[in-house]
Amino acid sequence: MLKRILTAIGYVCLTLAVIVLTAGLVAYGNGYSYNFKTHKLIRTGLIIVQSFPSGLHVTLENKLLKKKTPYRVSLESGTYRISLSKEGYYPWTKLIHVIASEVSLAQYVLLIPKQPQTTTLDTRTQITAQDMSRDHRHLAYVVAGIEPAVYTLDVSNQNAKPVRLYLPKAATETVPVEELTAVTWSDDASHLLIISKIGDTVTHHLVSSNGSDVKNLTTQYGFNFTGIKFSGTNWQQLYWISPDGLRRLDVGSQSVSGVLADKVSQFNIADNRILYVQSTDLGRTLWSTDGRGNNQILIQPLPESDSYSIDATRYNNQDFLSVVPLKTAVGTLYSGIYDANPVSKVVARNVTLTSFSPDGHLAIYNSSTAVKTYDLERSDVDNKTVVYEFPASAGAITTMTWFDNFHLLMARGGRLIWSEFDGANQVDLGPVSDVLPSYSTSDLKSIISYKIVDSAVHLVATLIRP
Repeated sequence: MLKRILTAIGYVCLTLAVIVLTAGLVAYGNGYSYNFKTHKLIRTGLIIVQSFPSGLHVTLENKLLKKKTPYRVSLESGTYRISLSKEGYYPWTKLIHVIASEVSLAQYVLLIPKQPQTTTLDTRTQITAQDMSRDHRHLAYVVAGIEPAVYTLDVSNQNAKPVRLYLPKAATETVPVEELTAVTWSDDASHLLIISKIGDTVTHHLVSSNGSDVKNLTTQYGFNFTGIKFSGTNWQQLYWISPDGLRRLDVGSQSVSGVLADKVSQFNIADNRILYVQSTDLGRTLWSTDGRGNNQILIQPLPESDSYSIDATRYNNQDFLSVVPLKTAVGTLYSGIYDANPVSKVVARNVTLTSFSPDGHLAIYNSSTAVKTYDLERSDVDNKTVVYEFPASAGAITTMTWFDNFHLLMARGGRLIWSEFDGANQVDLGPVSDVLPSYSTSDLKSIISYKIVDSAVHLVATLIRP
């Protein structure tokens, strides 16, 4: 009998232990833990900090820890200051918000060396125009002055040298010299558009990336191709606004389309779509068309303005569109833009330009004096508008590009400024051209910029990730 009683008691104790353990695991999984100092049950969240370089010293709330990155810790809900440091690098500091039962992941930490290695790629002093290929492997730029030409450079190859791609025609007794004004890559980096002028005559050239095939589009087709752009998915199709309206040039079939849409004031390329602004009796409207001529109205009407800054992206299996009318300077984000009922949300005011991060999870809205970043991912998780804002206090912003999905390169007051998407951890990388933007290389290890050296413009690579 005693044996049966003890066995029953054992089963009861085991059952209670399983129940308590299960409850504890469920509570832990929901962010609960027991604070042995305060003897209270608290809810915690997880912070994970990944960095380049790794092995950075970690300071939490002004206390240096015996920890190095990669670093993870569970903390009670709240805001915590985390600092990272390593000799030879600019320090990094951030306020990180801990939310119960959630992971706060700082995977974008990239420390900048205080004395980065720089390599001069080209010392020709009159670089007047440029374009980086979409894959950030190839740079094309226009050199004016004594030896004018269009050069290309494979920036993914540290040992590559500039290659002269196009040489303008020299002046004669009756014809002035050909002046190079602009260069643009196709999305696949197989061809370039080179624009030049002789006197008042503007000419558009289509040139293969190795310079072996040069077509004078203006002479061949007899159109004024001002504003012509490559389509996003087919370099053989190019679009421009003729006096009659939006048209397409197909160099593969050597044909020019009829008018695809009339009364078009501007258009943007969005991968396999062309977004264009059209004037109608109801005001200005935004349309989409593809290479097969399928048209779809997206926004009717648009806020009245002479011009718009427009960018499109696809993030989390959803299409987004960002629009800023120059007249109202109000940034609006549209989601589900190609669906029957798109949703709009005003996310920024007093801005003039907009662009999405390469992966689409951030939308930048900026003017010359301030930057506002709308976080699509965080806004969706928190179910509220999450916008980071920082001023351009040390001079007007003249150019801005994305280095990666989390960092910006800005020309401000004649200096190149490295910044995180929310304005944190800015680093001054020295004098730079105010009009020629800086870029990352495809491996995200170097910055390609146009440095000011003794009042001349030099093409320079700055290595920030050895």
